[in-house]
Amino acid sequence: MKIKKLSISRRILQVLFLIVIIYGAYIFKGGVIDKPNEPPAQSEAKGLFPALKPSKGSLSSEQFKKGSILWPSGDMPVFENYPPSLVCRFNPKGGLFKACIVHLVSENLTWRTNIRYLLPHITLFILLCFLFGRMWCGWVCPIGSVGDFLTWLRRKMNIPVKRFPVLMRKGLRTSSYGIMTLTFSISAFIGIPNYARFQCYWFLPYCQICPARLICPLFGFIKPNWKDFSTAVSAGFTILAWILLGLFIAAFYWGRRVWCHLCPIGLMNSWFNRGSGVELKKDAIKCNKCGSCADSCPMGLTEMYEADKNIIYNDKHCIMCMRCVDVCPRDSCLSVNFFGKKLFESKY
Repeated sequence: MKIKKLSISRRILQVLFLIVIIYGAYIFKGGVIDKPNEPPAQSEAKGLFPALKPSKGSLSSEQFKKGSILWPSGDMPVFENYPPSLVCRFNPKGGLFKACIVHLVSENLTWRTNIRYLLPHITLFILLCFLFGRMWCGWVCPIGSVGDFLTWLRRKMNIPVKRFPVLMRKGLRTSSYGIMTLTFSISAFIGIPNYARFQCYWFLPYCQICPARLICPLFGFIKPNWKDFSTAVSAGFTILAWILLGLFIAAFYWGRRVWCHLCPIGLMNSWFNRGSGVELKKDAIKCNKCGSCADSCPMGLTEMYEADKNIIYNDKHCIMCMRCVDVCPRDSCLSVNFFGKKLFESKY
């Protein structure tokens, strides 16, 4: 299918965002800490809000030694903030932002941080989600961009795309709730003083298996911690990380954005898709039911094609890549609006 201008613009922005997010510490040198090995109490990262620190007796990733599965390979970030995209704490030199929203919630459940300190970070996250919805997944997320590169590579090698069943995609969406619930439950449990001894094994449980922990350091030519068999728990996390990395590569290489159904960061972002500033609209009377929108959707969504009346289509699973608008052959049938102002529309 022919790549059109909107899709080209998205590819360019994906590359730019990947560079800024992962290499932000190189670009904005002024915010980078020169002594990354100092304990958090003696070091600060610049940001809109004060840095969040572990309470007395709690672990942080800075305390893990090299070789541990949770050793962060980089310095502190430029900004101690958590945008609604997959921003990895294990970036090679810290990157522009601290981490993802799952990291924020997970570690602060363990630290039992007072809500008043978390509120500014959470408020910023919600504000950005309401402004752009899941465009963060489709246009900004570095791991999504890596996955789209694998999809491009598959096409160049003339390997046909696999059409994953709808039930499988729905199952992955359900699984994302399970992963998120289990992650936060473990993080809250090890935060209870009587069970604090488990922190050194179970701290940041999702980070230990997330593909970003293994992928992001590679951008800085730093060897990630591929294995940690020092304990039975870390060995289990190591094996799970390998499995999920394999699933991530396979999901993008043989399919399109299949991993995004499973990602808990995308899940939390999706809660704000409906009601966000970005809106996808369909003028049903102009639709000829060609099916181009459904065929081009990387998330395998068909509701836009099936709609027989005018709708604002902000499905929570839609990553707002706008591919459907790009491929629609009917003038003004599909359009993208930002707080009511039309930005793009389909053209023959």
